[in-house]
Amino acid sequence: MRISNMIFALVLFLALLLTGCNSGASNTESVIASEKTLPSDTDENAFQRETTPHFDFMARRAVDQSQFEQTWALYGFKGEKPNVDFDGKDVLFIGVHESGTCALEVGKIEWFNDIVMQVPLIEPDRPCTADATPRTFVIEVDKEKSSKLENLVIVQSGISTTVPFEN
Repeated sequence: MRISNMIFALVLFLALLLTGCNSGASNTESVIASEKTLPSDTDENAFQRETTPHFDFMARRAVDQSQFEQTWALYGFKGEKPNVDFDGKDVLFIGVHESGTCALEVGKIEWFNDIVMQVPLIEPDRPCTADATPRTFVIEVDKEKSSKLENLVIVQSGISTTVPFEN
């Protein structure tokens, strides 16, 4: 069942790319925090690709201040929480693993048919170590767009992965 859902999401994503239904970047997404942290239970609860490369991802959505504070603490952030206007914004927490010598950055976020959000992770153009260290990005998203979001696609090392998220 899980594999068929992944295949469906991948086919949907590819169909959207091939038909040119890209609504473009909405300029309403921005990274508001990023730290080298992940929840302590990441190994047990992360979404894991079943094919190589075996990337692990954790994604959660916070739609109000209470969820934001709980998720901030769950992911183990130490820095000061940014202010978020939850009347117009939601927040996505995206946890990944990166090289210890090459920090990832979020590239240009794109939307497809207003239901698929693609988050490209950009690696530096230099040799990196093959270790895996934690990284979580906190991304502010327009509440209306977030409410329609059905699929979160993370692109790492040129590989697209549809990642389920909570909330």
